[in-house]
Amino acid sequence: MLPNKSLSTLGNTAFFSLLLSVMVPPNMPFQVFLFVITTIVLGLALGWAIACAGMAAALAARDQTLLRQSLQQQAQSTAGLANPDALFQAAIFNGNFLDTRSTVVFGVFLGFGCFLFALIRAYAPKLTIMSVFGTIAIDIFCSFGPLFPFAQYTLLNSILTSVACYIAIALLFIIIIFPESLNHSYLCSAAELVDKFKGILLMQDDVLRTNPQDIVPGSPMAIKTNMARGAVVQQLQQLMGQKQFLNVEFSWGRWNGDDIKDMLEPMQIVATRLSALNGFAKVMNNPFSPGSKQDDTESVSESDTSDSTAVDDTFLLRQFRERNIAAEHEHNVRLVDVLPSIREATAELRTAAVGALSALQALIVAVNTNRYRRGHVLQDTRLAELDQALSTLRAAQENFKTDRRLVLLQPYRDVMDKLEMGAVNKIPLRALYQSFVFAANLAAACNGIVMLAEQVSATAARRTRARLWAPKGLRAIVKLLRSSDGAGKGAVGEDAQPEQEVESEEKKEYKLDPDSRPPEFMLQRFAGCIHMLFKWAKTPEALFAFRYVLLSIALWIPQVVKSTAHLAYSERAVWALIMAQTTLNIYASDQIFNYVMRISGTFFGALLGMVCWYIGAGRGNGNPYGMAAIVAVGLLPLQFLRIFSPPQYMVGVLMSAATFVLVVGYSWIDGNLNGIFQSVGLGWAVTWRRWVLVMIGCAASFIVMMLPPKSGRKAVRLRNASTLSGLSYLYSHLTSLWLSAADGPLQAGDRWPAELRAKFIALAEQMQDLRLRTAMSKWEGSVRGAWAAEEYNRLLEVESDMLSSLVLMGGALANLDPSLRKSTMPYTHVLNPHFISDMMSMFYLISQSLRTGEPLHQAQYRNLADRLHYHGGVAASRYGGGASPEARGTNFRQSLTSYEYMFYATAVVGVLQVVQGLNEARTIVARLCGEVPLEGFARWREDYDRTHAVV
Repeated sequence: MLPNKSLSTLGNTAFFSLLLSVMVPPNMPFQVFLFVITTIVLGLALGWAIACAGMAAALAARDQTLLRQSLQQQAQSTAGLANPDALFQAAIFNGNFLDTRSTVVFGVFLGFGCFLFALIRAYAPKLTIMSVFGTIAIDIFCSFGPLFPFAQYTLLNSILTSVACYIAIALLFIIIIFPESLNHSYLCSAAELVDKFKGILLMQDDVLRTNPQDIVPGSPMAIKTNMARGAVVQQLQQLMGQKQFLNVEFSWGRWNGDDIKDMLEPMQIVATRLSALNGFAKVMNNPFSPGSKQDDTESVSESDTSDSTAVDDTFLLRQFRERNIAAEHEHNVRLVDVLPSIREATAELRTAAVGALSALQALIVAVNTNRYRRGHVLQDTRLAELDQALSTLRAAQENFKTDRRLVLLQPYRDVMDKLEMGAVNKIPLRALYQSFVFAANLAAACNGIVMLAEQVSATAARRTRARLWAPKGLRAIVKLLRSSDGAGKGAVGEDAQPEQEVESEEKKEYKLDPDSRPPEFMLQRFAGCIHMLFKWAKTPEALFAFRYVLLSIALWIPQVVKSTAHLAYSERAVWALIMAQTTLNIYASDQIFNYVMRISGTFFGALLGMVCWYIGAGRGNGNPYGMAAIVAVGLLPLQFLRIFSPPQYMVGVLMSAATFVLVVGYSWIDGNLNGIFQSVGLGWAVTWRRWVLVMIGCAASFIVMMLPPKSGRKAVRLRNASTLSGLSYLYSHLTSLWLSAADGPLQAGDRWPAELRAKFIALAEQMQDLRLRTAMSKWEGSVRGAWAAEEYNRLLEVESDMLSSLVLMGGALANLDPSLRKSTMPYTHVLNPHFISDMMSMFYLISQSLRTGEPLHQAQYRNLADRLHYHGGVAASRYGGGASPEARGTNFRQSLTSYEYMFYATAVVGVLQVVQGLNEARTIVARLCGEVPLEGFARWREDYDRTHAVV
């Protein structure tokens, strides 16, 4: 852009090359960059094609008689003057050749193009950048095209030339100077994920040395565990999002794309199981408090939810809690007393698991960083180390299974002896169940680590020589483009998936239309299509597209009206149109946040641009050397922020960079490019125009947003309802899995665990998006009253805890012996069919209350633990039937010493924690949506319990 020769070639939009360099920096693998830049070019080409079609149709619709008269008048008025070409150009941009019919046709094509790009932005968020550049192309063409009395299809040549120059320079850097394949980048991310796995395991030692009373929400340990889990989910999501590109590149190395993809499923297994292990800190802080009878099912059924007063406690639950706490103190089996035994029992296994992950990470790094070296000595060394670490882990697993796990029972030896002698009738098992939870999750995580290490070891042993791998398979990219956004990217001011409820598969399959039966003949099917079209027109996506078109036409009209055409061109009013389109969002909260980010970004970018311009150019037009030096300095902080800033602030960073480029670029072009018609000016003249047009665009989009406003707070409520529906879906499927009569282990040939694991990860990503959506909704202010942001944040935390509990339950069931599962089903109170019905009813009630905004009722049960005690009391209650207390005590000890019992106890604990989460969720929803009272109900229930309960 600085040399005169290249500036003349690039034209008056030469700054587009610099603009693209800060919007799409070449800091990514080749095929990812190629994909992104291809979407930009496709967007520009599509916008150009629509606009060219509009110009052709507009010229055909133009009144030819009026056109000839206008041309003749203009020729006569400029005859004999010094520069008739310049006068003819001035007449064009003064709007002298505007034609109503031609302009209307341009407006139709502009509306169609904007509607199309708005739908792309709404339904394919990964193509947002394509939509933005396509809209820019059609805006520029349709704003200037109606001014010309003849065909001018090359209006966008300057932009496309600048884009092509940037692409060539960027590809030179990516391919030759700083080459990186996605294969290399993916293995780097995989090694980082393994390191995060190792960090979670190492963190457990700190967790086991922390007093349970110190692990409260907001404490350093709670924050640390939550951040570790979020980092794993984010890294895993990044790997899942890039896997479609692995086989579409040429890469040199030992492993191909399929080899790397094969690691993804074992990594997902390890991630979910370590997330469950990492949730032990919450189990310590929020114990489920199993009861105190000597058999497992009764001890669980007589449990409650917390040491402190729980949600809507009944007299029966308070009695259970008080006696359980007293028994724990009497026999010294509190959790703080048991933690040393947990550390001792699991120390060897944890150390071996960390060693295996370290060896695994070292092997991945060796394969990734030694692609071009001859020989495979280093890889063989790392492979031998991994095999040795794997053998050590297997030995530790076997030792834990046969011997070390019995250390968990040491604090209970005395009380079990008393139970066998008949000195006590029941023992408190809460701390023992918590220790079983940790041990079972650790054992399951180690099994996953072994699977991952075996997979990597087999691949490394098979691929010993580096070679060139050719691309294959492009079909997966289409699926990627059609997928909705994830990882929170859609919830930071550019949310294009509003109120999209994630219904369970059962609902989608069995949902019926209550107002009509399925269509039977053609007329009914046609009417059904019309009905679906009307329903779609009310969706947020359709409303967004309609507003997008309305806003575009409203700001386009002054540019094609004769009285304002010259002013609009000279002041570059198209900037206001583009700004209004990019700031338009579905929710008011998103739009307000966008205003803050974009306006502040514009201010800082304009300030930096003016500083750089006047330092480099002074009072003149500048010189190439001074401008090159100062612009390079100014770009350093902008590029740094572009690459490393958090996603929620990326809009402001991009606006700062874009404004900086426009101020410096337009000033240089207008001062050094000959033949510019109606120069914008230099330095300050560009800056204040840019600022004013940004304000106009923001004001226009704000007006359209208010017709009527779409509240993001409603979306938060609906998405919480959908999240609860998703949790109920997982709970029902896990319960169905528990009740199923399959004979083999769940890992062997059963497709349930893989499907459920994918659903767990998807729901975790939805909660991540919802967390950002909740934070974003605070920007709507308190116009109608204060928003209960704390309640929604707490509800999201409860939902996250419930998801962790379901992961706990699913991991335990995946390792539970089928024979034990069958034999314990009749005596497991959490599998009581009436209790399962109560659980599903509670899920449905609170989800439906959030979805409709209707209040709950006080008479509806508010504590599922009470229902669990009720159903457990009327069911068969204990193993051993009429055996003597001594025999029952002996049988109970034998049950506790069983390896499989750990997983059974963990599954039961998972259900109990879901119960606790539902109780709290019900209370929060009652505070949000209201609760209809039933006078005298609470007092009558308390009196009834005191009269009938036998504690």
